[in-house]
Amino acid sequence: MKNLKSILSLVLLCSTIAAQAQIGNYFDRFKDARKWSAGVQLSGTGMHGDADVLRMGFAGGVHVKYSIAQSFGLRLSANLGTLNGSRDDDDPLIGPNETTNRVGQPVGDSYTVTNNFKDISLSTVYTLGNISFLRPLRKVQLFIFLGAGISMSDAEGSFDDPADASEYYNNDEARYSRVDSNADGSINNIYTEYKGNDLIIPFGIGFKYQLNRSLDLGVQYRMTLSRSDLIDAFSYDVWNNRTKDYYSLLSLQLSYKFGGKDKEHHNDWLNPVESIYKTLDTLIEIGEKVEQLLLDDDDDGVANYYDKEPDSEPGAISTPKGEMLDLDGDSIPDHRDDQPYSEKGSTVDDRGVMIDRDVDGVPDYRDEETNTPAGAMVDRQGREINIGCCNCDEVVLPAIVFETGSSKIRPEFYGALYSVAEKMRSCPDLSVDAIGYAVGSKSASQLAERRINAIIEYLNGQYGIPRDRFISNSNGKAASGMEFSNRRIDLMKSE
Repeated sequence: MKNLKSILSLVLLCSTIAAQAQIGNYFDRFKDARKWSAGVQLSGTGMHGDADVLRMGFAGGVHVKYSIAQSFGLRLSANLGTLNGSRDDDDPLIGPNETTNRVGQPVGDSYTVTNNFKDISLSTVYTLGNISFLRPLRKVQLFIFLGAGISMSDAEGSFDDPADASEYYNNDEARYSRVDSNADGSINNIYTEYKGNDLIIPFGIGFKYQLNRSLDLGVQYRMTLSRSDLIDAFSYDVWNNRTKDYYSLLSLQLSYKFGGKDKEHHNDWLNPVESIYKTLDTLIEIGEKVEQLLLDDDDDGVANYYDKEPDSEPGAISTPKGEMLDLDGDSIPDHRDDQPYSEKGSTVDDRGVMIDRDVDGVPDYRDEETNTPAGAMVDRQGREINIGCCNCDEVVLPAIVFETGSSKIRPEFYGALYSVAEKMRSCPDLSVDAIGYAVGSKSASQLAERRINAIIEYLNGQYGIPRDRFISNSNGKAASGMEFSNRRIDLMKSE
């Protein structure tokens, strides 16, 4: 019982905490907070690859975000713009005496490239600036993100210096799309090209500022890893050139937070740990409510809140709803019902026993003769049976009634069994059907069989009636329109 109360206390505590949402504005804000936002971004772009001298490009795009919780959301972004790069001699990362770059390729040429790209990606966004245990929420938030998407490249590069183009042309490992030659066969320019779609993994960090109820202004840096080494349309086919190209975006973003006037707050601008303080303020009130919910005045294991009979009698067996158990529906609770399986529709006394004034085994509600003499044999309607001496054609035999759950013959039926024995002696060709009425279960059928065997054994042992003159049937069915007690065994002439 203590474990049950502990579990119930925990469940009720959680339920009550949820119910406290109606107490303060804080919980109302969470329930009605807006979740959608959308906006635009303007970005400066940078290419990082074989053409690794940074040349600024530009891109524009749109984004849509759904805030699943105060610190977690999903954002769909799309960008359209250019990526520019070169391999100029004045690369500050390469010394004046070096002839190769960081991946072992020749440097100091006049190669330039422009990639007109488009990309789309889905990212998970984690807002960190709205989480604090010590300070109130501020108007500036830090966020990080990680996602996946696809980039569509349309890149073309060339050499401004014919000597560089000729050197690239003579390199067996070089790749190019077309050659611009002079009349004398010399190389004037080499053009490289790449058009393709590649998997990208964008990740980065950013800050955003809450301008007002509907607008946020943000700055974000995004690094975009690529599965391609041809974003800059330049690649030497050497083992050292195994590094994939990538590009970056530094963006200025403006976002609009959707929602009606009745929803003042957006999820991104609510503190998810603020509920801890609210919970601490209401713990005493919650504890008192839980204590009231656990009260059980009648000690039946069902709290008053759920108990339909909170004043049930001591010792009563209760249903899950707290009502006193009464299996036979006779209005006498089972804990003080001496006959908890009385027949439906019968009249019972204050102990739940079916009323049978003449004690003939047939309850009064279906007894057609309620004043038969004591020990008289009766049929299933309670009518007295007079067994004649020698009429073996029209034979009427009495029913034997047992106690509930018992197969022991009651003494008041010994006289009836004596009459049955006398009748079977006077009619040597008479065979008897012994019929028991099982009520829907295997155990009931087995009990009926034991009662039949008890009668046969008694008649055989006391009066020498052979066992083979009886036909046992422990699964008898009631006649149409007639209701039978499952405690009786009917004895009938076999046809």
